[in-house]
Amino acid sequence: MKLDRKDPITILPDIVKGDADWRLYRSIKLQNGVTCVFVHDKESKTTACSVAVGAGASHDPRELSGIAHFTEHMCFLGSEAYPEENEFKKYLASHGGRSNASTSMSQTVYKFDVLAEHAEKAIDIFSNFFISPLFTQSGTDRELNAVDSENSKNMSNDGRRRLQILKAMANPEHHYSKFSTGNAQTLSMNGVSNCGSTIHEEKEKDEELLSQNTFVREVMLAFHRRHYRPDNLTVVIVGPQKLEKLQDWIVKRFATITNRWEVKDETEMSDAELLVEKSASEAPDDNFDSPPVVYDPPFHSKYQCNKWPILLTTLPLQSMRKMYMYFPLPSVKELYDQSPYHIICHLLGHEGPGSIFATLHLDLIDAISVGPRLSEADHSLLQVNISLTEKGEKNWEEVVSTIFDYCYLMYDVVKKAKEEQLKDETNEALDQLMHIWGEVQKIKSLRFHQTSPGSAIGLAPSLACSVRRIGTKRSLSIGSLLDERNDTLPLDHLFDFMKQLTPQNCFIEHCSQSAWEKRNVKNSENRSNLFGLKRERWYSVDYHLSSIDENTIKKWSQEYLPKKQKSLFLPSENKYIPTDLSLCPELPEEATKHPRINKKIEPPNLIVNDKEFGRLWHRLDDRYCLPKASVTLLLRNAVVQHKWKPQQDSWTFDPKHNIQSEILLNIFHDALAEKTYSAYLASLSWSLSKIPSGLVIKCSGYSQHLTSFAIDIVKEFFCKESSFITEKSVQTNKDRMIRYYESYLKSKRADSYASYYTSLLMSSRGFGVEDSLSLTKNLSLESIQKHHQRLTTFQAAKVECLVSGNLSRRDAESFFLQTQSIINKATSRSEGNGIKNGNVDNLHTWIPGPFERALRQGEDVHLHFQSQNSEEQNGAVRMTFQSQTPGFKGCHDMSSANESMVQTAALRVLCHILKEPLFNQLRTKEQLGYVVSSGYYIDYSFQSWSSCQANRAVASAITPINSVVINVLSKKVPPPVITRRIDDFLDSFRQKLIEMNEEEIQSHTNSLSKKLLKPIQKLHTEVDDHFSNIRRYSPECIDCDIPLIWNRNEQLAKAIEGLSRSELLHAFDAVIAGKKRSRVVSHVYGNKFNFQSTNSIQKNSNEGKVGRKICHIQSISEIFQKR
Repeated sequence: MKLDRKDPITILPDIVKGDADWRLYRSIKLQNGVTCVFVHDKESKTTACSVAVGAGASHDPRELSGIAHFTEHMCFLGSEAYPEENEFKKYLASHGGRSNASTSMSQTVYKFDVLAEHAEKAIDIFSNFFISPLFTQSGTDRELNAVDSENSKNMSNDGRRRLQILKAMANPEHHYSKFSTGNAQTLSMNGVSNCGSTIHEEKEKDEELLSQNTFVREVMLAFHRRHYRPDNLTVVIVGPQKLEKLQDWIVKRFATITNRWEVKDETEMSDAELLVEKSASEAPDDNFDSPPVVYDPPFHSKYQCNKWPILLTTLPLQSMRKMYMYFPLPSVKELYDQSPYHIICHLLGHEGPGSIFATLHLDLIDAISVGPRLSEADHSLLQVNISLTEKGEKNWEEVVSTIFDYCYLMYDVVKKAKEEQLKDETNEALDQLMHIWGEVQKIKSLRFHQTSPGSAIGLAPSLACSVRRIGTKRSLSIGSLLDERNDTLPLDHLFDFMKQLTPQNCFIEHCSQSAWEKRNVKNSENRSNLFGLKRERWYSVDYHLSSIDENTIKKWSQEYLPKKQKSLFLPSENKYIPTDLSLCPELPEEATKHPRINKKIEPPNLIVNDKEFGRLWHRLDDRYCLPKASVTLLLRNAVVQHKWKPQQDSWTFDPKHNIQSEILLNIFHDALAEKTYSAYLASLSWSLSKIPSGLVIKCSGYSQHLTSFAIDIVKEFFCKESSFITEKSVQTNKDRMIRYYESYLKSKRADSYASYYTSLLMSSRGFGVEDSLSLTKNLSLESIQKHHQRLTTFQAAKVECLVSGNLSRRDAESFFLQTQSIINKATSRSEGNGIKNGNVDNLHTWIPGPFERALRQGEDVHLHFQSQNSEEQNGAVRMTFQSQTPGFKGCHDMSSANESMVQTAALRVLCHILKEPLFNQLRTKEQLGYVVSSGYYIDYSFQSWSSCQANRAVASAITPINSVVINVLSKKVPPPVITRRIDDFLDSFRQKLIEMNEEEIQSHTNSLSKKLLKPIQKLHTEVDDHFSNIRRYSPECIDCDIPLIWNRNEQLAKAIEGLSRSELLHAFDAVIAGKKRSRVVSHVYGNKFNFQSTNSIQKNSNEGKVGRKICHIQSISEIFQKR
């Protein structure tokens, strides 16, 4: 169908954008009803497109649960215009692109991006998913396995398991209760529902019936016709092309879509059409121009016989102590920025003085977060998420009581404010609420206006979803409260919502192993009663419902006055909200007018190089035009993970020091949580973390208060004489870590364990989870205090400081001097510091960074372990090919480019080429499993270094190590068979490289090169890039008077562009396919596969085929022996 260029379009309201947003927007509605948004992003090197369809799992027929999700999968597998199943992914892979999709309850969202110069054909292929998808029968048969594998992957995930239990608690007639993912059972039927009812029961049984999968295909086609109508589609395209070009690309394709759904009488509909039409009426229409929907909550006391509050007990796979309080509330879709959720969540989730968190922290709770668990057109569900301590687990009723106390406090203030509105008297409560509302407004609007745009692929889908639900004008700014002020406080809405935060409108979930063991077992085996043990239908997960004691409920009531807590009060003024957003006066005028993302990033300047204390690097931002900055401190400190061994005359890795450091940092974060929460709200963030080379303190946010805030963090850690370390904090964090280690090997997916065992062999210097658990159990308050003293008084600690953003050189120097004073004062306390000066002279024996073991040339190590997760059906294979040639570190003279640069470039390109055909063969064609991935990995291995330093101070030589990794998760075949399938594919892939035409090779090299040169758009990304370079290379370069290399990516991009086919084949043979390749293959067996004996494993392996001896390892002790 040709588009009549005179066909009318409707111009939609302009999108409100932030002050820092350089993008241009245009929004229209086509005559056929498709809503289109075109975004010109002059800084983007890619073009991204997304389509939001106003239909999701809520629209599924109950007889075919998962059909919306299945339709999403099938759309990618060819169209009438492009019938080849992998046409789209193949094109994207060759041109630096990627794609994905997701199905929620209310919508299905598709997205892709590609290098901008290759966008039009990608759009053409993509648009045909919505114009004329094939849904071939063969594709339907195969992709059903993919959906089933995806569901299998989810079944060992605690979040997914709890989601299914939550759905089981809902009104079974409500659309939210539907099973969204689908599986082989729900998507295999012959006109018969999963409940046993039939469609058109009046039809004779001997009528000709379609095969099961043929019928599923018919339903998908009907679902596509019914819901993928043009008036139900929102298209967003973002790219560097002019708006007119983007509009032309989209309009001429999406304007051809017609409404192919015919309105018929039910008697005229096919079985497939009838299923789709009936289910469509079950879900509310939440598109922007749809009328308001009647409040219809899926959760209500009447569905549990009016017995609320009720206790739901669930058993997690991971070790956790969680409690969730759920409050069904009306939809806020029509309230926009007047939603009471803004202030309710702000106050209930606050962590400052007077808050729930401050009152209960460390004693009864570890953390609290509050937000909408669900926010749909016909309802919302407020969730209060609490992490409990061991004591809090035993006294959870007290935690709930405190939360209700705070709700009543809020209610009383809101009620009083309403009364003050009506009377001419002191407005104490009203003024307090208006002030809080004003602060929330300032924080949210500042964030909106002072945030630079992200990637095109990040914007396109989020904007498509937002436009579909709330229209164009507010699509970016919703939630930013731009039009709100102190006096626009939504007091009436707030009062209506606060009245519903009561025990009678609440159900509580207690999720922990202990709670499960102690649950009320009365009538627990009678699954038909309201109370007792229940089993969720689709995951077969058990849960338990029980009543709550009447006396307990009475204590939770607002009328129970004796226990009201005076420690609870609303937050005071936030001093960290910035008032000065000016840019640094040292900037040139052109840098203060607008962002200059295409400007080349200059490296930070080394402005202080103190041989005794450390180095200060500074870069004044001249690209982002924002009043933001970042301060990063690396304290190179051997004590973090190492211990001096006099008998060996060297520093060696010490697992105990490593665990002590981990616990110490967690204690420090807990101690500062309340003090720094106001800063967090005002977008000032901080972290203290450990890495192999020491401790990293990082602070970022608005520049006005940043350096003073960062100095406060440094002072707290170095100057408080361990006062933040208490018996309670040690026990709380010990408990948290013990539970983590105890559940680690029992709660994760098989592919996570495959990675764990590979790491244990290749890069870990510890002795695994079991050893870490034992060490953690033996920690004491005294041991943590002594370790803190060792860390803060270690005299040989050297500092790397990077100050970037809207801070002047003078600001940076002032911060560095203050930091130096604090640290020098701490390290001067030499008494009892445990570090003798003589050991400083031997610091060259310390390996100050990550460590990677090198395989011998030709070595082939196969690990075999049974998953200890009882719910994990899948097996997994992680195949790691390690290069014997060191990776590329950069060079000062490109004419001296060496083998490391060529092989690094070649391996990156090989992985770029490999990804799509591997996925297409193992995932799409062979249907081995839902997860089939591959990629290039780079690790870094440090070694001691002292030859060019007279004073033998901290320095290191670092070696990048290239690896190619293939990962498969499958319940279809055992792990050794997966390994054979991968090897078979790699054998055929070499021939593909030989036969691949030069144009296709060049498309891969060009696209990868351009991706490496893609301009950085965020300050934090730039800071991370610069700091990584300083952290890794400054000791071996600066300490030896060698300049740092800052243009490593540019050098690598140039090398990639010049690669030949022979260089690709040489790298492939050397690292992946040749007899001298070195690899580790980690096999993990789910409960569907019995762990095999060595003889059986060897029989199933390719050992004889490849003529190579394989080392099989089947125990942790063998790993350590191999190391």
